[in-house]
Amino acid sequence: MLDSITTIYFDLDNTLINRNTAFLTCMQTFFEENMPNHYFKNEKFEIEKRDQYGYTPREEFVEWFIQYYQPQGWNETNFWNYIQANISNFVRPISAALRDLLITLQKQYKIGLLTNGSISNQSRKIQKAQLDTIFPTETIHISQQHKLSKPDVQLFQLILEQSKVQPQQLLYVGDDPINDIKGAAKIGLKTAWISHKREWIHKFKPDLVFENILDLA
Repeated sequence: MLDSITTIYFDLDNTLINRNTAFLTCMQTFFEENMPNHYFKNEKFEIEKRDQYGYTPREEFVEWFIQYYQPQGWNETNFWNYIQANISNFVRPISAALRDLLITLQKQYKIGLLTNGSISNQSRKIQKAQLDTIFPTETIHISQQHKLSKPDVQLFQLILEQSKVQPQQLLYVGDDPINDIKGAAKIGLKTAWISHKREWIHKFKPDLVFENILDLA
């Protein structure tokens, strides 16, 4: 499968970085700072269930949280702003194993990043993870820069045109079946799904499946 590939683009959250750990640590900090009468460990399961690895639309999660917990002095807007401003503080540098993998891939392929989110938030995550020391600036694309969001095919078309390759020569690696795999496949890109031990439930299928990003080695 990789024989025809010359370029590999990656999703960010829950593909290259552990967004779930960062999110839950951010939520724990929010509880400690603003809801001391709640014990976060007792609420963690419910929050994880509602968050669904970030796949739940953010407005839906935020609305549920405010209605369910009714934190004093907080509404949907300032709570969402809190998450946006603070989640990147809890992103950790990528592991040595992942760094080695990316550097090894970089010797054989052009590599890039395509992520949904705001410029400020995603840029901080990239810096905190130290991915900016690996990926060339010109191949880091944040959806807000282009006023689009995955799975819009225009975003995938953009990285394809920048790479100056044929669709079958570009592999897109991500964890979200819709935003990453379906979006990329619509214009003929090759796709690799990071499953995190989940089962594939959709009619369309990725070209490759890896349980963990390190399995790409």
